[in-house]
Amino acid sequence: MRFLLGLLLLVAPSPSAAEKEEEKVAFAQIGNSVTLPRTIWGAQDKIHVNWNFKNELLISRNPTSSGTKAVPQKWQGRLSLSPDYSLIILNFNETDFGMFQCEQHELLRQFKTTYKLYEVKMSQQKPLLAGSTLNLFCEIEKDGLKHVRSTNWLGPDNEPYNGRPSGNTNSLKVTNASRIHSGKWTCAVSYGDGMVFNAMTEVTIVDLAPSPSDPIYTSVSATDFSIPCSLSSKIPWSVVKGFEVSEGSWNFTPVDGSSSRRLLELHPDSLAWKVVNDMDSSLKGTEVKNHVLDMKISKVSIKDRGTYTCSLKFKSITLSRSVTVEVLQVASSGSKVVYEGDPVNLTCSLGHSMIPDLEVNWIPPYSLSLSNHSYPHTTVLSFPESNVKNSGRWTCQLKKNGTVLTSASVSIKIVKAPVNVWLVVAIVGGVLVFVLLAAITVIIFRRRRKVMKYTRRKRKFCRCKNNYAVLPEVVVKFHPQPKGFYKT
Repeated sequence: MRFLLGLLLLVAPSPSAAEKEEEKVAFAQIGNSVTLPRTIWGAQDKIHVNWNFKNELLISRNPTSSGTKAVPQKWQGRLSLSPDYSLIILNFNETDFGMFQCEQHELLRQFKTTYKLYEVKMSQQKPLLAGSTLNLFCEIEKDGLKHVRSTNWLGPDNEPYNGRPSGNTNSLKVTNASRIHSGKWTCAVSYGDGMVFNAMTEVTIVDLAPSPSDPIYTSVSATDFSIPCSLSSKIPWSVVKGFEVSEGSWNFTPVDGSSSRRLLELHPDSLAWKVVNDMDSSLKGTEVKNHVLDMKISKVSIKDRGTYTCSLKFKSITLSRSVTVEVLQVASSGSKVVYEGDPVNLTCSLGHSMIPDLEVNWIPPYSLSLSNHSYPHTTVLSFPESNVKNSGRWTCQLKKNGTVLTSASVSIKIVKAPVNVWLVVAIVGGVLVFVLLAAITVIIFRRRRKVMKYTRRKRKFCRCKNNYAVLPEVVVKFHPQPKGFYKT
């Protein structure tokens, strides 16, 4: 008998191994996720963890088995364990409020933590037009208010905002709301020992996205070039029309400072930009796709340098943003064909002096790019005496902080210089003159000889008695004629 009693005393758990239990509170928002932290207890590699809801097992962790028990149908797809075995509940709903219990086992020891959940409600705000007043509130369940230490507001811009507490509600008023107020607003509820629950609500402000801080760079002959303009929130156009938008427009102010002119128009009932002037053949009428209001240029030229302004006109306010467009061009001095030895200058320009942050990088034709020769980082590349090797496509890259903004190219053709035409003409002319003079000289000489030979002959007169007269070196046969004197 004593032996059995002693054996029972050995098997019975000691006071240190007795069951321990604690109670905690937590906060939840319908539709949001909730994490119930596990109290760190026992050895991590030996601990058994069971999470229960109203005495029903939800999910467990067994260190001796890789498998887990099936999650109840109601909770499937919404429960998981974090690396430290805390319980994560997704898409919390109204029926999930109740008592959650975390049971931890290590050998004969056991530790239990019970959670009581309280609801936090956030106002649901409809889309607002920029310039309107934003009103938000964060309401805490009254029974849980005694556990709350503080309530703070955090905006989408990660800046704190001061609310106004009143009972179990903390309200917030933001006048002249803009795009920086569009996004998730957080009501941070601090409770317990350093615990924080973040209740959130989504706010949509209809506003235009900010203009780029720097100009947009492109190059001559670039195709399908887009100039950005969009709403700051990704909302459908049907919502925008609900704020009584009357029209949209794109205006252009050239870099030379001449007067601004309208390029495109958007009517609220249509979903496409329409070209105002048919002479602007390079513009493309594009469709409006929800929040995107971009305009497109089919082929860029230096005439497109300037400032473009995108505007939406509502009944109470006009929203507008401006974008500066810089067009890079590479020009070659002289004609398209250059003779070897002639000077050539390549100029990479934006139409004005470049700011110090910009850097020019020249890329030579493929045949020269294989060499180790480097070219100066200057806007003007000069060849005092061009060479056939310099022929080809030269590209000017425009960089800022090592990033290529855009590039433009030009092709030059350098050929061997032909023989001087005037020299050839002079030589041919000299030869012709020489031949002509020689021919004239020969003709004159021959005529002179003939004349001299003719003048040397003597004129003789004779009275012929017979039919034949014998003259020096000449025998002449006479025909019978009447007597008399004849010239011979």
